[in-house]
Amino acid sequence: MLPKKLQSKRKKPKKKRAQLDPAEALARNHKRQESLKKRTTKVEEINEILNKRKAERTEKKNASRDAEIKLYENEVKNRSKTIQEKRMIQIREDMKSILVAGLDKVNALKVVGDKVKLEGSTMTINGSKYKLKSNVHMVGWGRETLMLGASLEKLIGKHLRKGFLVVPRGSVSGMWDNPLWFPALNSRITFLEGGSMGMPNEKSVEATRGIADYCKKLRKADILVVVLSGGTEALLNCPKGAIRLEEVEELLSILKTAKATPMEIDAVRRKLSAVFGGELARLAYPAKVVTLVMSDVAGNLPHLVAGSPTVNDPGKDAALAVVRKYKLEESLPPAVREVLHERPPVKDPLVDENYKFKFVDYHVLADTGDAIRGMTDAAFRLGLVPVSLSSTVVGPVREVSRAYAQVTALMILAAEGKISKLEMYDAMKFDRVLPLSEEKIREIFPSKERWGLGLCLLSGGAPNADLSEESRTGPNQDLALYFSLDWYLKVKENPILNDYVVWFLGGSTDGIDGNTKAAGAYGYGSLGPAVFKRYKELTLEESALDIKNAVRRYESLRDELSRVSAILPDRVLRERNANFMFTNINDGDELLNLGYTYTNVCDLHIIRIARYQCSCDGQCLAPREELPSPKELCRDEKCAANRTLPKIVVPPRNQCCARSTGPKLKIY
Repeated sequence: MLPKKLQSKRKKPKKKRAQLDPAEALARNHKRQESLKKRTTKVEEINEILNKRKAERTEKKNASRDAEIKLYENEVKNRSKTIQEKRMIQIREDMKSILVAGLDKVNALKVVGDKVKLEGSTMTINGSKYKLKSNVHMVGWGRETLMLGASLEKLIGKHLRKGFLVVPRGSVSGMWDNPLWFPALNSRITFLEGGSMGMPNEKSVEATRGIADYCKKLRKADILVVVLSGGTEALLNCPKGAIRLEEVEELLSILKTAKATPMEIDAVRRKLSAVFGGELARLAYPAKVVTLVMSDVAGNLPHLVAGSPTVNDPGKDAALAVVRKYKLEESLPPAVREVLHERPPVKDPLVDENYKFKFVDYHVLADTGDAIRGMTDAAFRLGLVPVSLSSTVVGPVREVSRAYAQVTALMILAAEGKISKLEMYDAMKFDRVLPLSEEKIREIFPSKERWGLGLCLLSGGAPNADLSEESRTGPNQDLALYFSLDWYLKVKENPILNDYVVWFLGGSTDGIDGNTKAAGAYGYGSLGPAVFKRYKELTLEESALDIKNAVRRYESLRDELSRVSAILPDRVLRERNANFMFTNINDGDELLNLGYTYTNVCDLHIIRIARYQCSCDGQCLAPREELPSPKELCRDEKCAANRTLPKIVVPPRNQCCARSTGPKLKIY
């Protein structure tokens, strides 16, 4: 008998396949095709996302390479520039360094370490103490929350149980390009991407809805830390009840078309949201809610920052009045009408007599005031006397420019002894944009004895600019150009102002000014008028030119005239295209470029006032061996050397005149 291993196994008869019903076979085949189609679609979506991310990384690398190339080219180009141009370069660099110091003060990577302290198991924020017992939960919205959340987790460590942060699309992949953003290796934070091109989408709604459901499960012993940065409405979005996102966006779009005010639109947005207007805090009750904010709102008004998800909104009934005002109630979907007609309870046990939540603490980690304090220190280091005007400048750009030109002129007239404190107070006490109190006038009133190398007026806020989708401008670029024109007119009114060199710099703290890639721009009295002057010169030359004998010159003249007319200040301001003018003069040097700044507070503004520092032909600043003979010296009547030194004496190198000429146009 053969061993069992060698014994042949009896083959089992094969089962006959059951004959499928044709209809069932067709259904199976259809299901298989649908499954294959879904899989193919999913693969295409993933490939599209990967290709986009690859393109974004390539774009960043190319931008970094182009920036290095441009920096090198500028260094080479600056070697051959005139003394006047080098002086202007130095002024730009000094003013930019002051603004960057302000940004560094409110850097999202640093503010947590500056404002949040941990001693043992006690966390202290602005004097408020919180006992941590592995009971901290974190949620947040906004790009800066990447750094805020990661920094906070590294600080409190094991006390954080779980976190969810919603950030714009592409932020997570970009996080790994910057080591400073890295969270802890054992991070308990989940990063969720949502929103697209500054608009909410289903991913942002899904992420916010998941966070809302998570907050409902919190208990009394828990602490919910809510981290917010400005401009997060596209991420912090979750329609209430059965309302669809498309219905909300359509209603808000109709209100914008009907010229509803921003306050009216925000009232409707908060009413239709499941998290805006304090609704997120209500979901988290009875947990303790601690809100940490980077404020991009002038005055830090809590109900206007990032949708106010943890700030009680007692005015939600205003939304229905807004809809009725624009006669939209009858055309609204039933779900929207139902939410608009909801009434809050008469007595709310969660709020105090001031209509604030009893269980919510609100802390501002960074704001414009902090940035101004950082700029103050930087101005001192440069020998300038810093003067803090206001951190809450709001209003139309045109009015802000006039207010800045007015206060600058008053500061100079006061230093010259032409006006008193009372006259300065009378001129600014009722200003719509920059009202100055009697105490403020006493604080900032200048004198020549305390002048230093010049004054540096510092302010910040949120000037309003009409930014349509087609425009190519930003509030800071508009403001720089308007200030140039307003200051030119001020100098015409008061010739004594011509003895001072005045420059303006406005920059957006997030590195993007309006619809442009620039952060802002520089402005000075001869900037805008120089373009008008060049246009007038070309026009006169064209009218006097003999076309028959100078056809080529006429053609080039017409071409140049066309380019100059396209960047006339009044034209670019009217067409909402100030960036085009700044790009096409002085090789774009008057544009402020910062890149991503790691912060987002209000805009920052600097006005530099220097006395007897010229930007003329530069002869009176040239080294002694390069100076011409005494007969060929600068003949400007306002030259300090001509007023104080004999004509036969060559002025020392540090002598300079007070004349400020226009920029050298290089239009291309």
